[in-house]
Amino acid sequence: MAVIGKIRKRSGLLIFIIGISILGFLIMDATNSQTGVFSSRKDYVGKVNGTKVRYEDFERKVSETTELYEEQMRGAEISDEMRNSIRQQTWNEMVNEIIFSKVYKKLGLNVTPDELTELTMGEYASPYIKNDQTFRDPNTGQFSKARVQMFINNLDRDPEGVPPGTVRKQWLRFERTLKMDHFRTKYEDLISKALTVPDWMAEMAYYDQARTADIRYVMLPYSDVKEEEAKPTDEELKEYLKKNPKVFEKNEEVRRIQYVSFDIVPSAADSARVIRELEERRAEFAAKTTAAEDSLFVKLYSEIPFDDVFYTKDAIVSPVKDSFFTLPVRSLIGPYLDGNSYKIAKISDRKMISDSLKIREIKISFSGVKTQEEANVRIQLVDSIFRAIDSLKADFAALAAAYSDDALSKAQGGVVGWVKPSERGKEYSNFLFYRAVKGKYYKYPSQTDNAWYIVQILEDKPSKQGVQVAYLSRKILPSQETQNTIYAKAAAFAADNQSGQKFTEAAKKLNVRTAELTKESYTVNGLKSTMAVIKWAFGAKQGEVSPPISNVERHIVAYLESITPKGLPPVDAVKDLLVARVTQEKKYRILAKKITDAGANNIEALANKLNKSAMDATAVSFNSANIGGAYEPNVAAVAVSTPKGAMSRPIQGNMGVYVVQPVNINEPQKITDYSPFAVTLQNTASGKSRLATEALKKLANIKDERFEFYNN
Repeated sequence: MAVIGKIRKRSGLLIFIIGISILGFLIMDATNSQTGVFSSRKDYVGKVNGTKVRYEDFERKVSETTELYEEQMRGAEISDEMRNSIRQQTWNEMVNEIIFSKVYKKLGLNVTPDELTELTMGEYASPYIKNDQTFRDPNTGQFSKARVQMFINNLDRDPEGVPPGTVRKQWLRFERTLKMDHFRTKYEDLISKALTVPDWMAEMAYYDQARTADIRYVMLPYSDVKEEEAKPTDEELKEYLKKNPKVFEKNEEVRRIQYVSFDIVPSAADSARVIRELEERRAEFAAKTTAAEDSLFVKLYSEIPFDDVFYTKDAIVSPVKDSFFTLPVRSLIGPYLDGNSYKIAKISDRKMISDSLKIREIKISFSGVKTQEEANVRIQLVDSIFRAIDSLKADFAALAAAYSDDALSKAQGGVVGWVKPSERGKEYSNFLFYRAVKGKYYKYPSQTDNAWYIVQILEDKPSKQGVQVAYLSRKILPSQETQNTIYAKAAAFAADNQSGQKFTEAAKKLNVRTAELTKESYTVNGLKSTMAVIKWAFGAKQGEVSPPISNVERHIVAYLESITPKGLPPVDAVKDLLVARVTQEKKYRILAKKITDAGANNIEALANKLNKSAMDATAVSFNSANIGGAYEPNVAAVAVSTPKGAMSRPIQGNMGVYVVQPVNINEPQKITDYSPFAVTLQNTASGKSRLATEALKKLANIKDERFEFYNN
């Protein structure tokens, strides 16, 4: 009781202490967490002309696109590269929408529903849809309007196992892409139609192309000047950079890193472990006596699902496929290495497969169907006919005669006769030849000809051997012990080489690589899951060495070699390029002075004084600038504009310094119709209309901060 009394007397002090403790905890949490109460983390991943691209909006669109990809891939894992590609695609779409929506609105551009229909199914359908394999006839390879129509008719009939609304969402996204592309096309068409070619320009183009010169020339190669004679000073490098800013300006900050990678790969012990695990299951696998038992066993213990299809030898990709056709059924083969997995293959069954089938069909065509209601009526008809035949044992021939849209087979009671795989679409053929059973009735949708089929195999002709194989498969993955060992090596390297000089020297013994990164980069030299490296690089100081930056495939240790800011870079950031250019400029001046000091008035005299040989080049023109096997446009330009017999000034070429003397100028014949040249120039100008959209993006103030939000 005495203790409680003392606490009551000091309750004010106690409350104060508790309050201070809570405040301290909150401050600590805020400073150590991006989501703390005082967190200043941005709520946007970038800005475009001052408009924020909100993280919430960006991530929602990324998620929508990712879901569509996952649904298309039927549960297959989305790779890091694909995830980064989706983010980049989403970013580009949102940037373009912000920049160009205002431009399109100001110009009064629009894409009407009728235009959208024309883009999908009209005579001038968009290349996006024409080039999509979904809408091509698999027999002819040509774009099929009927396949588009069938796809649209079945937008609300999602495949089995796919969430409702998936196909419709995919199509709406596809329509948005078509619409934005058509906006861009209209905008570029406005620009290209405004470009005209005057007569004088067409005439000049004709003469520029047709005028040629036969020349004698002397060339002094840059290699005649020793490197030390033309070595540039620091002042000369600075001066050249100042006079040629456009050559070196950077549109965004660039950070250059050196890095070494410690790949997380399995060891020999890991491979031995996988083989041991497979061997432990061998006896149990061998004891299964039916395909159904093999299927269940594989489902429980293998990484590859059981496939009940019988495949011919040429349809199988496996290093041991020959054994599938020579060993007895129920035999086990392996363990053997196949890619990055060890496998035990079991010959589950073998049988002869037909190369032709006699079938009968009832075809219900969807051609001409324009609404979902019409499509639903057709689908109900298919279901009714199938139920009548399969369950109620109705007369197939009578129903074929009454309802089939195949004019040839309906007169024969639906009997098509003998067919080969090449006579049906690929998916339909695979179903008939590998899955369907003789005598049973099936209903099958064929996108090839926009129809549903009710089909029965009447006879078959087994002629090729097919095999059904079950695989007990395990990927070779690095164990935790292996991973710990590799990480320890990376951590030791980072700890021992914390200066740029040490890093560079130590990295020479490993596979050191370099990369130039911007804030828009989302991979490092194409490696997977390297956003964390980019994030580190833009938070580090020049000369800093990173700790191991890890993902599931590797540990990377990086050294921030240089930072080149946006705009005109410092000399050191572009020194190699500056030295090369200034060195050539100095060599040109040295060689040009040598030519001038020679005081020759013709090419032969100049060659003698310089102890060089005069050479010939014929039919030199703007379009044919090959001089002695080298591409020299500057030399060609001077050659066709210098009077016959006159000797040119020294010309700075790509390979050396030239002096030319035309021995003949071939003037083109005068013509009266320059329209072909006008058309060529017009087409060239129109083709460059796309540069206008690129220019708008270049002029836009785009700040990409995505790297702050993503680590992979």
